[in-house]
Amino acid sequence: MSGIGILGGTFNPVHNGHLRHALEAGEALGLDRVLLLPCAEPPHKGVCNVLPFALRVDMLQAAVSNIPLLEVDPLEGELARPSYTWRTLEEWNRRHIQPGGALPYFMMGAESFAALSRWKRGLELPRFAHLVMLPRDGEDGRGFYESIRRFWPGSLEEGRPFPVSRETVALAGGGACTFLPAPRLDISSTFIRERWCAGRSVAGLVPEAALRVLEAHAGAVRRIWP
Repeated sequence: MSGIGILGGTFNPVHNGHLRHALEAGEALGLDRVLLLPCAEPPHKGVCNVLPFALRVDMLQAAVSNIPLLEVDPLEGELARPSYTWRTLEEWNRRHIQPGGALPYFMMGAESFAALSRWKRGLELPRFAHLVMLPRDGEDGRGFYESIRRFWPGSLEEGRPFPVSRETVALAGGGACTFLPAPRLDISSTFIRERWCAGRSVAGLVPEAALRVLEAHAGAVRRIWP
């Protein structure tokens, strides 16, 4: 298998959990590249404590500079705001995919996958990308199947056992979703912001190169993060 993976997120800030998430999925799927695609203006979070888009892009680029599989795509900086995933993927495909070409793999965590019905045009995402759900460590595919049955009825026969390893489901109406268990680091951007603002070390949590960018803008960052 080959292709392009996309991992979206606010990356406020990028941390080692993001990088491992992208690497594990990219290697498991045999992808050529995984793009970290930062959200310009998340509609569900607002912008009150989100660092400027350009700064988050700079941190991401520093973080992946020595990781060949990973790249940064600042596409959402060019699009209308707030940022909606369906619009981003539609535009990405328009720019990069020839007619009949393979769609990208769009990666998301279990919580985001379960909330797709609350995203603007969230249930249309399989038109624009092959969805890949990465569960938390030790989580079976119960929630994965429950979401598919709720969002795309008719995609799964009754009584089918929940997956505990990788599995791809063809969706009624077109498209597909893959359940992809992979090792993940339990790190959150909220935890890092709290530690950093308290003057505590975030070494080992944030890539060293990204941390240098963060520290270079410390004054501005402290005015934004609560």
